[in-house]
Amino acid sequence: MYPIDYRLRLNWNEHWRMGRSHFHEGVEILLSLSDGGEFFIENKLYPIQYGSLFILKSAAIHRSILEQRYKRYVFHISPGSLQQISTDQTDFFKLLEQTSICTVLSARNTEDLVYKMYLLAQPAEAELGSDLIKFSYLLDFLITVFRLAERVDSRAKVLNPNFSKIEPIIAFIQANLEEPLTLDYLSSRFYINKYHLCNVFKSATGFTVIEYIINCRILRARELLRKGYRVQDVGEMVGFRNNSHFIRTFGSFTGMSPKKYANGYKKGEECAL
Repeated sequence: MYPIDYRLRLNWNEHWRMGRSHFHEGVEILLSLSDGGEFFIENKLYPIQYGSLFILKSAAIHRSILEQRYKRYVFHISPGSLQQISTDQTDFFKLLEQTSICTVLSARNTEDLVYKMYLLAQPAEAELGSDLIKFSYLLDFLITVFRLAERVDSRAKVLNPNFSKIEPIIAFIQANLEEPLTLDYLSSRFYINKYHLCNVFKSATGFTVIEYIINCRILRARELLRKGYRVQDVGEMVGFRNNSHFIRTFGSFTGMSPKKYANGYKKGEECAL
């Protein structure tokens, strides 16, 4: 049996505020055990409520928007591990190739999933067969999560008037990262006062406009580096006019230089062959 790289924890904050938007290389599964607030994922906004189940694909930009008590289980698993335990019939990884998922569970399903996460979170024992039992808990948890995720709940999406205003701007940013996406440029293009744009964008997504643009550019840069493009070309292709600025910004978001990231991905691909 291959070693499976995953982490599970119960987070409970009396006063929670996400200081910075972020993304993970791995897949994240989050089960909310609190009500109140909103969760921005990629280009959608969802309410945070008891029983909200979020499944975030690798590198999905996300940010919670709330300043209150927040209790949730958070599970992370590497894409490689998810592929290892997938089969032709039950391909966990393929389910997340296109988009992240949100659904709202019934109270009964929430309680059932909480119990499965509780079992999975228990420390490993040294007795014969304990490792296999723990592995069975992992499989049971993942199968349950992805079966529940098949019932995507249309009620999950937030009907936020501010968000509807900035949805076209989000789509434009994602499609035009190579453009000089300044506040002046966007406000002129969409006929909106730039100060109003800043306020509406922040209240609806939790991001400033510039934060969101930079996140999108770094994520696109990761994709291009994986495809073998040169570092300097990648910086220009995602809208950085200065290569040293691109390298610094990429490093601050990923913890490594673009070249090191590309080499690490290439090495991982070779090891998988």
